[in-house]
Amino acid sequence: MIDIDFERIECLLGAHGKVWVALSGGVDSMVLLYLLTHQAPSTLRQRVMAVHVHHGLSEQADAWLRHCQQVCADWQIPFVSECVQVEQGASVEDQARQKRYQVFEQYVQAGDVLLQGHHANDQAETLLFRLERGCGWRGIQGIPEHRELGDAVIVRPLLNTPRAQIEAFARQHHVSWVEDESNDDARFRRNFLRHQVLAPWQHNNGQVVERIAQSVTRLQSEAQVLERLVQDSLAGFIDADGGLLLTKLPEDERGFWLTTYLAQQGIGVTQHQQAALVQMFFSHQAKRPQYQSADYRLIRFQDVLYVLPKAQIVSEQTLAADTWLERPFDRLYCDQTVLIRSRPEGIQLRMNNGRHRPLKKWLQDQKIPSWWREQLPYIFCDQTLVAIGDLWQHPDWQGKVIWQRNGALVWPSNT
Repeated sequence: MIDIDFERIECLLGAHGKVWVALSGGVDSMVLLYLLTHQAPSTLRQRVMAVHVHHGLSEQADAWLRHCQQVCADWQIPFVSECVQVEQGASVEDQARQKRYQVFEQYVQAGDVLLQGHHANDQAETLLFRLERGCGWRGIQGIPEHRELGDAVIVRPLLNTPRAQIEAFARQHHVSWVEDESNDDARFRRNFLRHQVLAPWQHNNGQVVERIAQSVTRLQSEAQVLERLVQDSLAGFIDADGGLLLTKLPEDERGFWLTTYLAQQGIGVTQHQQAALVQMFFSHQAKRPQYQSADYRLIRFQDVLYVLPKAQIVSEQTLAADTWLERPFDRLYCDQTVLIRSRPEGIQLRMNNGRHRPLKKWLQDQKIPSWWREQLPYIFCDQTLVAIGDLWQHPDWQGKVIWQRNGALVWPSNT
């Protein structure tokens, strides 16, 4: 017997929400669909739909698709499928997972619930896999029983049920399923742990998978308390601009607080990356070290670490008189028609006292954050630099400039 909390699923649904089943064709997702179509209340069953992702990684992929289509037709469940392409080279498993979730996000809307068939064996394998890679306390929390997917919710109602019990249920109720032959390929680390570590362990202790699942549930519950306490402490290391105050961090806790701060910004790092970032940002060899990824930048400025968006290429733009120009990080107004250009090189700024100052030195004098120096609005009139936002204006130019930063790019309040 497998019990699912149908009432909880109904509570999570919006007024017009659908219950999507991620249907791979494997025994877990097929049993999950069976439970919804044969045991759920009619009010819930009427909302059930199935979504299948065809990865094209197996010669049997077309057969799996046909199997899912046929079962959904027999059980009168609306069915959709999408084909995705997974590139060779990088982790095939990670790519396939990313592609699946892209499909899910395409179909699952606000107020919907997406059900996945992860079971207790998946939880145990995940825990072993992460422990082997040297994860921290967040990693050993394993697979969450539910989480958000945009404005929808993912629920895994079989997470505490062993695979053997799911298979027994399927045979008892004549639920057919397909087997992925790659699950037996021990070249994949997760499969090695499944067959060479977990299977013998289960043979020795038939309750081990359920016990691990129970432990993970307890860890997740305790972690909610720890996370709240950690976030309260982290707030004392963050300045008014959202930067991490590096000099306040205890030396032997730097890696932990750095990782925690980045996690708060939605950035996950491995243990190896954590060590490299600590070495980079707590070193005094570089005045302004920075790390760039495809999506963000990490920059140390005046002993504070900031998470910044990617730099934007500044192209020449015309700003018509008495209009506003919207840019990625700011907006600009001028009462004359001018040109906005990228930062000029080797230029001297004329000050109100008649003296001149190299632009580079002036930027330093003004303590302009390094990441803003390329993004500032350099305003030209007749090939002459006449203003830099509202920070500097040529003494002989009478134009009026209004410059407003939109907050997308940090400007530290102490500068």
